[in-house]
Amino acid sequence: MSTWRTARGALRLWTKLAAFAVLGVVSMHAVHLVVGNRVAIRALERDQAQLGGGVARLVAGEIADPILLHDNVTLAEIVTRAASIPGVAYCFVVRDGAVLASSFRGSTPAALVEARGAGFSGPLVVLDGASRFLDLEEPVLGGKAGRVRLGIDMALLLSARRQIAFPLGLVALAVILAGVVAAVVVARSVVRPIDELVAVADGFDPTTDPRPVRPRGGPELERLAERFNGMMLRLRSAFEEQERAKQKAIVTERLAALGSLVAGVAHEVNNPLAGLKNCVHALRLGDTDAATRAEYLDLMDEGLDRIRDVVRRLLEFGRPRPLDPILVEPRRLADDVSRFVASVLRGRRIVLETTSDPALDGAAVSADPRQIGQALLNLVLNAAYVTPDGGRISLRLRRRPAWVGIAVVDAGPGIAEGIRDRILDPFFSTKPEGEGTGLGLSVTRAIVDSHHGELEFECPTEGGTIATIWLPEAKSDRRRQAT
Repeated sequence: MSTWRTARGALRLWTKLAAFAVLGVVSMHAVHLVVGNRVAIRALERDQAQLGGGVARLVAGEIADPILLHDNVTLAEIVTRAASIPGVAYCFVVRDGAVLASSFRGSTPAALVEARGAGFSGPLVVLDGASRFLDLEEPVLGGKAGRVRLGIDMALLLSARRQIAFPLGLVALAVILAGVVAAVVVARSVVRPIDELVAVADGFDPTTDPRPVRPRGGPELERLAERFNGMMLRLRSAFEEQERAKQKAIVTERLAALGSLVAGVAHEVNNPLAGLKNCVHALRLGDTDAATRAEYLDLMDEGLDRIRDVVRRLLEFGRPRPLDPILVEPRRLADDVSRFVASVLRGRRIVLETTSDPALDGAAVSADPRQIGQALLNLVLNAAYVTPDGGRISLRLRRRPAWVGIAVVDAGPGIAEGIRDRILDPFFSTKPEGEGTGLGLSVTRAIVDSHHGELEFECPTEGGTIATIWLPEAKSDRRRQAT
């Protein structure tokens, strides 16, 4: 029987479900955090740009007259006052590349003055070391009198970003933790019923009434549990039907084997019957002394015992009986079959020999001698069918670690390669129609399977077939009980 095993170190299903759910929650809220932060910062940038633009327009309106009147003092005061507004980093007025007034104490940085290309008047981010400024431009009198340049310190935006990110991060962390807990709870609620199904499936035994699974875990899992319970009942019913069919096949093959033994049985019964008839005839003549009559009576008693033994063996072989394993030595199984078929093989002058491995001394198996005997008988009769008159069949006792084998070796033509995969199929036979049921080997396999054994066929290159019944060897303590 094959057994499916979970790979060592593999993650449980509920762990995978929880991990995927957590990954989804974390990814989703990370995206929400980034997008929300960017939206908030862009809104602040727009507000700052609008605020700075308003200041620049006010400055542009105030400095128009001082520029036209060349009132540099008033112009400088207006520019300085604008730069003192919170959030404004600098303010200067430029016309035709020349700075007319500036909030810088020294000269206005040339790079800042030249940062704007010709014709560009939109917001511009400029860098000064680690500082960032949003540079805004507003024309004075349509640009004829010059342009106001106003710088908004973006440190405020960075501070606002940090202030926004912190509460958003706390919210995201809380949502992630809640999502993790929910994912674990949901995953476990899904996996627990599945684990129960797996446990029941692992412990399912078709020979006993199945233990039903309690439906739980939602409508889908409840339907799965109901279908699973129904499946176990159907498997139980199918197993019982299969066992009944198997027993019928065994009985059929047993009767077929009895038919094959009829000739030998008739010979074994006819011989003592002939002796009995001779003794009765001699006794009827009445000219025998007391000693001779006693000898005739002993012979008659012996003949009747032989007939009784033959009939008893036939009845035991043909009577259906459940599996009843006992500890038995493989040599005894082989010897019982040898005695049973001796008369059949003797009529065809076929020699049946038994050879044993010395390592098998004291070995025992747990088997039903009657059923294993039938399996061996099927193999021997098959071997006899392909063995010519005067040939030889061997019963070999074999061994491999933890197993004991009884092999039937013949010198026939072997098994054709094209049918080797079919010889165990029920009703498959290479014998002419009417000479075989096609159940012999399939029944043999069923018997061996019921003993947790193996049926093995070998086809040596020199010809012939080796059919081996392998049975698990009994433990040493049980072997001592058998002896």
